Amino acid sequence: MKFSLLLAACLALTLTVNGCSKIGWPGAVSQKEDATAKSKTPDWPIPPPQPQQPAVQAVPPQTERVKVAILLPLSGEHAALGQAMLNAAQQAVFDTADFNFELQPRDTAAKGGAEEATRQAVSGGAKLIIGPLFASDVPNVKLMAQVNDMMVLPLSTDTSVADRGIFVMGMAPGPQVRRVIAHAAANGAKNFAALLPSTPYGNLVKEVFRDAVSQAGGQIIAMETFNPAGYDLITQVKALAPQRETIDALFLPEGDNLLKTVASQLSAAGFDSQKTRLLGTGLWDVPDLGQQNPFLIGGWYAAPDPTLRRKFIANYAAAYGKEPPRLATLAYDATALSAIIAKRGTRFDETALTNPNGFAGLDGIFRLMSTGEVERGMAVNEVTPTGAKVVDPAPKSFVKEKAEAPRAAPPAKSL
Repeated sequence: MKFSLLLAACLALTLTVNGCSKIGWPGAVSQKEDATAKSKTPDWPIPPPQPQQPAVQAVPPQTERVKVAILLPLSGEHAALGQAMLNAAQQAVFDTADFNFELQPRDTAAKGGAEEATRQAVSGGAKLIIGPLFASDVPNVKLMAQVNDMMVLPLSTDTSVADRGIFVMGMAPGPQVRRVIAHAAANGAKNFAALLPSTPYGNLVKEVFRDAVSQAGGQIIAMETFNPAGYDLITQVKALAPQRETIDALFLPEGDNLLKTVASQLSAAGFDSQKTRLLGTGLWDVPDLGQQNPFLIGGWYAAPDPTLRRKFIANYAAAYGKEPPRLATLAYDATALSAIIAKRGTRFDETALTNPNGFAGLDGIFRLMSTGEVERGMAVNEVTPTGAKVVDPAPKSFVKEKAEAPRAAPPAKSL
């Protein structure tokens, strides 16, 4: 049975414990079991149930539906990405939600689409908004959401739009830079250098890099900035080359084809990645990076532990015939978080969302701060020929108590 048909069947019917107990549907766990489960260590990943004929019970008593809107570009230029993130969100509903939970997709692609999608969410009775995907759409969503006393979980990485009640779920680059610099310093790196693109992203991480090196007790002995659209990269690499023997760690916050070009120029200029540790950001968090670019093998970058999302990727690929985009886990975790709060009958307010213990998701532990920023526990990964290898594990909790997992039932299990 295809995933979409199985999802529709589970959403329409109340299943027996044998049919859906792994994903916490009604009747899957008793109050006593639920209390016991809270003290257990989160045991994500939980695979979705295998396709099978569910046994049908009596229709559950009528209860008020909990409606959550998800704002995504479901048409136009970014429709493929929007649909993939909706697929991931629907999988989270299937894995974690109670029978009275309703996810309402709203398209943001048209001109003024985010504002209209928010208007539809409000009129449709949504109590929480997940999305939009792009930071440029957040201001219009924010205004209408605040007027209607609604919390918003944008899926952007731009923390400049974070605010009270606007919790930016994307992977902010600042914590990634601090994490990898601290790890490098703890492992003997003292002399740091950076080769930075003159882009908004490069400008942002430049300031964090300076602060992170200072905080780690290191020193910056060289820093070059290049125009990724121009021809000055070779010049900047040559400017770094005379100090290549004294640079302990070289920071390269680039991704995709630009990273390949940078690595090629560094190799041509005589840099040895076995002597100079290469450092990156979450832009390096792509499959087969070491195979695509052998010069980066041995390099470090901070990102969520890749093992946590492997089963999700496999399940998604089995259902849709291809692997999900990297951003899909954001939609999954945001939806699962809303589902567990709804499961407990709690309002979607700041108190419920900013649990100080945090939550455990596909991208590791995270907690929403009252400022609208999202703090994440990240691992330091090493590039290898066969994929990423964790060399410094992500923390398992923010405080002494174990992180609460956004799971409908039992609550101590994660997504």
